[in-house]
Amino acid sequence: MKLLARFIAVGVFNTLVGYAVILAGLWLGAGDYLANIASFVLGLPISFTTHRLWTYGARTPASRGEAVRYAAAVGSAFLVNLGVVASGRALGFVDNPVVQLLAIGTYAGLLFLLTRFV
Repeated sequence: MKLLARFIAVGVFNTLVGYAVILAGLWLGAGDYLANIASFVLGLPISFTTHRLWTYGARTPASRGEAVRYAAAVGSAFLVNLGVVASGRALGFVDNPVVQLLAIGTYAGLLFLLTRFV
């Protein structure tokens, strides 16, 4: 339970930062996809470092393999995230902050499962 609470705390922090980047991107006219990509590019190092050190309590330097596995988990979750955005757009919700929140929630749940069990 403690692990899940830490994962959620880090996720909330990272989500706030990421969602702010998405909203800024939408406001600047970047559109759904570019705003979303910018958010994840900026959020990846924050997420990796905070989850590694605080959520999972790593005490040794990160290995290349660990970073690659984390990036693969993030990439997989991100593709699902983009699928949610694409579905929202197909339903007529273009550049919609609520669709972005749904996509973020889907991403977070999948990332937890991937980082915990893979």
